[in-house]
Amino acid sequence: MSSRRLRFVEAHGAHLPESLCQVVDEGLSQPQKTLPCRYFYDSAGSRLFEQICRLPEYYLTRTEQAILERRGGDMLEAAGQNLALIEFGSGSSYKTRILLAAALARQPTLHYVPIDISTDFLRSSAETLLEEYDRLDITAVAGEYRDGIESLPAHGGPRLILFLGSNIGNFEAAEAVDFLAAIRHRMEAGDRILIGVDLVKDRSVLQAAYNDSQGITAEFNKNLLHRINHELGGDFHVAAYHHDAPFIESRSRIEMRLVSHYEQIVRVRATDRAYRFRAGEFIHTENSHKYTLDGFAELCGRAGLGIQERWLDSREWFAVMLLRPE
Repeated sequence: MSSRRLRFVEAHGAHLPESLCQVVDEGLSQPQKTLPCRYFYDSAGSRLFEQICRLPEYYLTRTEQAILERRGGDMLEAAGQNLALIEFGSGSSYKTRILLAAALARQPTLHYVPIDISTDFLRSSAETLLEEYDRLDITAVAGEYRDGIESLPAHGGPRLILFLGSNIGNFEAAEAVDFLAAIRHRMEAGDRILIGVDLVKDRSVLQAAYNDSQGITAEFNKNLLHRINHELGGDFHVAAYHHDAPFIESRSRIEMRLVSHYEQIVRVRATDRAYRFRAGEFIHTENSHKYTLDGFAELCGRAGLGIQERWLDSREWFAVMLLRPE
């Protein structure tokens, strides 16, 4: 039975000092309204993001996947023998299957540790993987990234820690350093990090990736408002907001926004508050930073990590880097 090879760990809460109710009240009370992107990923949001990853404009997933397909064996070889794979923000583990299959071709069994904030989605994905790979064991960790770091299981060999999809770009620079440094603190000498990094490129390519013609990214962004309505008793008229994701060159990042069409007041029963929006005022929901190779190397150095190897696509739009503790 595949269930005998699945251990499920609930790690929610230790590093989420505020509830959804609290972050909504705090974020919507600021002069610049914000909502944290970690709340994108309920079950509906996770499914929408999987759709985004298949969109023609969203080059990130297919470009990273092509690098993994071409060089995945080299990545595992560089990481060591008898590996365990640990993944932050695992989602459906779609791209990770490339590395799972490559690892199982090199070793008799494999321990995989997916870490994701969406509990239901995580459990479903883990059970699917166990059906596909009979020599795989899984410890699934449901929680935010920081909680996941403290739940990393020991292993008798090197651990390869995956952070794919350019998720590092969602952090501010100081937050990215803190996050990587926290992982570095838990690493043994033989452990490695395999990280996907989206690189600076033409503005039109970047903006199209986050403003797709089918409107899936807009639906994904607006799902935050649906969550507030459903879980907190909000009365957001979701159609009264539109999605926008401009590239802010001075900060080298895409900013995800929900823009109010007109002046309005929104009430949220759980906070017992009302929030006023001006016409054109927006809620800032996510950042997606784009890096130069030198800029990312400098960031890693501040976290106590060095770049052991890196692999790029032919257009140099995306990089997968193997980081070692220093």
